[in-house]
Amino acid sequence: MKHITLPVLLLLLLSFSINAQETWKLYDDSQVATVEVTVAPEDLEWMYQEENLESDSLHLASIHFSNAYIDETIDLVGFRLRGNTSRYSQKKSFKLSFNEFVPGREFYGVDKMNLNGEHNDPSIIRSKLCWDIFQKIGITASRAAHAEVYINDEYYGLYISVEHIDDEFLQKNFTDDSGNLWKCLWPADLAIIGSGNPEDYHPDAEGRPYELRTNEEEYDYSQLARFISIINNTPDELLADSLEKILNVPDVIKYFAIDVLTGSWDDYWFLKNNYYLYHMPSEDKFHLIPYDYDNTFSIDWFEKDWAIINPYQFGSDESRPLADRILANAQYRDLFTHFLQFYSENVLELSLWETRIDSLKDMITTFAENDTYRTLDYGFTIDDFHNSYSSSSYYNQHVKRGLKEFINER
Repeated sequence: MKHITLPVLLLLLLSFSINAQETWKLYDDSQVATVEVTVAPEDLEWMYQEENLESDSLHLASIHFSNAYIDETIDLVGFRLRGNTSRYSQKKSFKLSFNEFVPGREFYGVDKMNLNGEHNDPSIIRSKLCWDIFQKIGITASRAAHAEVYINDEYYGLYISVEHIDDEFLQKNFTDDSGNLWKCLWPADLAIIGSGNPEDYHPDAEGRPYELRTNEEEYDYSQLARFISIINNTPDELLADSLEKILNVPDVIKYFAIDVLTGSWDDYWFLKNNYYLYHMPSEDKFHLIPYDYDNTFSIDWFEKDWAIINPYQFGSDESRPLADRILANAQYRDLFTHFLQFYSENVLELSLWETRIDSLKDMITTFAENDTYRTLDYGFTIDDFHNSYSSSSYYNQHVKRGLKEFINER
């Protein structure tokens, strides 16, 4: 770097800025993108060995990415498995890291890319629709697009590329990106832990339930501890005033409404799982960012019918302090009711989405037909792929209704 002249450095910085502004090209969904991964065969074999499935070690790879706007090869990319239980599936999910071996490098404004196998979902579309819904209603959330994935010239199937939530994501979505970002996984119920001191919320060896993803060197959990204390300890008559000073409450209520309408139970309210919290210093306020939407639209592992479940009793019987206190407040409960009605009539009404759903299905069908990995975990046939979009009765294992059937019933 010391040999780079000032004009060259300025050009590099300008290039990074332009790439950041063009991130949308990565998530263009006018066609299925192609991601071709070249990695040493022995590294790929090591990743798939049972004793290594939990490893986050990144292996050197070369990536060729192409879609309607991009046709580029990028070398020295980190490549590994990603996910939790999906690591043990036959159709695995992958993470690409563009800055692992070249510090500071970005690819069209991102330094990570998530390729999700969607092995639970025979339609390979449910999470994509959820991300599109959040984009439509203006909630800060990931973007997503379909991609066909090849590894060492072998077709590994149809995937959904989902935008990674990190410091680059914060730069694109918040006016102040200098704050703390926590990834919140089970059992992240926002209840007080121990004495409620900041160190009581430090994560365990698995990074749960609250893992700090920015400003790690400072490792300051005081804002999170204060936030959780206000949620749990504020008297009812002071809750609205206190909560709105530290949390974007309307967006949280919108998040609850969309999860209820899409049957997204793998979330904060039901499973105390899968969300991010970002504290924006300039306003001293938290923002909840949705995460992980493959278990939606009638996918169920709890013997519940998410199409007809009471929207005010969507959570489990366990305490969920944030949801419990918001829904116990008459003003917030009325706002939740309003969002449920408005979104069901103006956003999720099937007549507004059916053409879009059919268009996406037509676009991805050939790629799904050729995806042999799609069949390995639950025996989903190509008939399951087609029928899982159905507006009439469809049932196979954990998929309790067709996609359109669920939307109409809900």
